[in-house]
Amino acid sequence: MRGVILSFIFFTVSLITTAQVSFRTVVPQQPVVAGESFEVQYIIEGDVNIESFTAPAFSGFRLVTGPHVYKGAVIDLNISRPLVNTVYTLASVKPGRYIIHGAKVWANGNELNSSDAFVQVISKEEAYKLNKRKDGSFYSNSEYFLQPGEDPIVKIRKNLFMKVMVDRHTCYVGEPVVATYKLYSRLESKSDIIKNPGFYGFSVHDMINLADRSQATETINGKTFDVHTVRKVQLYPLQAGTFVVDPMEVSNKVEFSRSEVNKKTEQEIIEGVLNNPADVIHDNTVVYENEVKTEPVPVIVKPLPAKNKTDSFTAAVGDFSIHASLEKNAMAKNEQCHLIVAITGKGNFTQINAPVIKWPAGIDAFEPVIKDSIDRLKVPLNGSKTFSYAFVAGKGGNYELPAVEFNFFNPDTNHFVKLETEPLSLQVSFKEKEREKVIDTKKSNPIPGVVYTWLSIGLAAMVLLSGILFWVNKKNKRKTQQTGNHAVLSTEPVISIESILETCRIMLVADNNNFYKELHNATWEYFRQKIKVSGSTMNKLSLIQHLKQEGIADEIVIKLIEIMGQCETVMYTDSIPLYSKKDLFADTKTVLRYIDSHLK
Repeated sequence: MRGVILSFIFFTVSLITTAQVSFRTVVPQQPVVAGESFEVQYIIEGDVNIESFTAPAFSGFRLVTGPHVYKGAVIDLNISRPLVNTVYTLASVKPGRYIIHGAKVWANGNELNSSDAFVQVISKEEAYKLNKRKDGSFYSNSEYFLQPGEDPIVKIRKNLFMKVMVDRHTCYVGEPVVATYKLYSRLESKSDIIKNPGFYGFSVHDMINLADRSQATETINGKTFDVHTVRKVQLYPLQAGTFVVDPMEVSNKVEFSRSEVNKKTEQEIIEGVLNNPADVIHDNTVVYENEVKTEPVPVIVKPLPAKNKTDSFTAAVGDFSIHASLEKNAMAKNEQCHLIVAITGKGNFTQINAPVIKWPAGIDAFEPVIKDSIDRLKVPLNGSKTFSYAFVAGKGGNYELPAVEFNFFNPDTNHFVKLETEPLSLQVSFKEKEREKVIDTKKSNPIPGVVYTWLSIGLAAMVLLSGILFWVNKKNKRKTQQTGNHAVLSTEPVISIESILETCRIMLVADNNNFYKELHNATWEYFRQKIKVSGSTMNKLSLIQHLKQEGIADEIVIKLIEIMGQCETVMYTDSIPLYSKKDLFADTKTVLRYIDSHLK
């Protein structure tokens, strides 16, 4: 008796499950002209696991393309159900009434069959007669014509609507959901987006928007629609819970003709188009306005499993690899170098933070510069994220940079993954960078006239610099004398930022190669007097530490070190400068003026 009851329950559950699944065959309702192609669609609606699909033989027709399988969802009474549409394009051969047999699928352990459908194929001559009136004109198949007594609102609803499709309704935190908003139209209309969806609880990455002008055609119930992909986004959930993919609202102006005309209807969609006062209403036409919007779609976001979750895990979800390298393995004391950490793979790159680096004692580092190289059309996002950490070593010796750790959750395996790079060795010499200038052989034997020209320019610059220093010194002496006998006159003039910049500007205008040396020396002289550095303390590491203690922003300090390094590159090597003199001078003005205004 118990076995009978269990069998009955199993049969009832199977029956209910099958009843919730719709499987139908869709063919054109109007006659098909012999020799022309048309589409046959097999549509399955419902939450099923399709194990196999078998199409009929299509006797009497020629297969053009197919099958093409499209997946999406259909929303009815706020209930979303998965949809799978298998499409074949056939070409009719000769007139007649043909049967299109249903297809067969195995789903959830059951066999499902779609119903048969009929297609009427007529000759071109018959199609010509059907469309010809008694007066010799032709009936129009265009929806542009509003027939007498026809309800325009009903016609608009049938021929102009929006859909939103999501590729999944359940996901993990950090796992992408793709939402696609489409506008379907068979009318002459202009549409304006009056409400873009807000995506609360998600990090949003746009794939397609209006500027991409993505257009296609789709056949629904035998009717061909112009389809505009208004927006396609990847949504990365930030936390667990139930969230909603918000509706998009669109306002439309639809134009109908009062008389039958042969016209291909067109659809235009843009933001702000309905506010255009230049719109013209054509003769013998009427315009109606309406609004359409998509339905809200719920998405259930599951929390990441707590089992095997590492303490250092942040938010990375996907499948990644990590690689670390040094810009160079040997460097001089107080010379700037870079640690490059690259994370490559697929996943929620927008939520990946910079890995924490355990710097050994003696190394001072800055916040990393981040560079993304991501393919926005891949789902999930595919590419790499690179972190460049600038650092300097204040002491010579052999250093070992520990392994860089990176943790992520892989939704394909439902497991947390811990990755570590190999430790890196760094050798730092005990001496400052050698400053032996490499002289170009072409410059070792210059033309006498050129030598004279450069000497003249250099001499003039030196004279001008001496004059500026003399004037500044004299001015300081006057101020000291005016303050009274108790004042102590400094024997060393204080070089101002503006005098440094003016001297360098003269070198820049003269296009003198001494520009780099003058800029380098004058900058160091400014800091020597401003923050009282000299001797062994006059190095980049001490300068960096002092500026950071004074609250100077990291990006300003990094830029200052880059400027000094660029000057040294030109002064002591034959390398080609990375920046032009003009750009280097502009950066120097910005950096020095900023530092001068913030130093006490």
